Amino acid sequence: MDILLAEYASAMLPALAEAGRAMLETLKGGFQRSGHVVHVPQLCTGDDDTFCSQVEQLARSCDAGMIIAPDNVLYDFTALVEQHTTNLGCPAEAVRRAADKLSASIALSEGSLTVPEISPPTGPYVLKPRYGCGADGIRVVETFEANGVDENTLVSKFLTGDHISVSLIIGRTALPLSINKQHLRIDDAIHYVGNTTPYAVPNANNVINQAVRAAQLLGCEGYVGVDIVLQPDGVVNIVDVNPRPTTAIVSVDKVIGNVADLILKARLGQELPTLLTPHGTHTFRTNCGTI
Repeated sequence: MDILLAEYASAMLPALAEAGRAMLETLKGGFQRSGHVVHVPQLCTGDDDTFCSQVEQLARSCDAGMIIAPDNVLYDFTALVEQHTTNLGCPAEAVRRAADKLSASIALSEGSLTVPEISPPTGPYVLKPRYGCGADGIRVVETFEANGVDENTLVSKFLTGDHISVSLIIGRTALPLSINKQHLRIDDAIHYVGNTTPYAVPNANNVINQAVRAAQLLGCEGYVGVDIVLQPDGVVNIVDVNPRPTTAIVSVDKVIGNVADLILKARLGQELPTLLTPHGTHTFRTNCGTI
C-alpha cells in the first residue's frame, strides 16, 4: 500500500520541527515495517501553497493518507486528503469539532464529563487560544482585564494536579494504548518539555474510560490523544482532545509496539487487540515547547 504521511512542522517550520520529525519518523518506520511505501512532502519552509499542492498530489496517487498538523490548519488538510484517498486520521468533521477548544469543552461538559471551569469568577486563570495547538500560546495569570480577551480566547480555571495524557486508537472498538506523564514547565505560561510512557495513576480504568468517552463524544477515530489534569481527589478533568498523533506516540511506539500498524488496522475495520502490555518505560524530551 502507498501511504501519504504529511507532518506540517517538519516540512514548514524547521525551527519548531523537533517533535514533528520525531512523530513523522515513528509513523513512517511503523508503516514501512508493515510492508508499505510511505510518501512524505518535501521541505517547503513557510510556503503553504507548495505544501498544500504536495499533499493534494500525493493524496491523489496514494491508497491512504494521514496528516499531522496544528489544529488550526488540520481540518483543511484532512478534508483535502478525504477528497482524494482514504483518511487514516480522524474524520475532518471531528477535527473541526475538536479544534474549537471552547465548543469542545462545552460539548464534553454537556456529555457529563468534567472540564476545567470556563470563565471562572476567580483566578488563577488559563488563557488559551480558542483554536490553538498543545501548549502554544497558553498563559497562566492571577488576574486579567476582561476587555483584553476576545472571542478567540478560552478562559478557564487553572488546576493543580497530575498532568497526564491518554493515547487511544478508535476503530470498531476503542483500544487504550497508554497513560502518559506530561512533563511541563509552568511559570506565566505552560511549556511542554516531554512525556514518559507508561505512567501509573490511581483508578486508571476510570481515567481511560473518561478519555475514551471524550474522544467518542467528538466523533474521533484513529489515533487520539486526550490531555487530562488528574486532581488529588481523583477528579478527571478533560483539558484537550487532540484528533491527531501527539508527541507521546514516540514513546508509545517504543514500549507498546507498531502503532502505525494498529492505526491502519483500525481504519480498515480489522479487529484490534483487547490488551497491550508495555515493555519497559520510555521518556521523550523536547525543547520546542509544543505538543
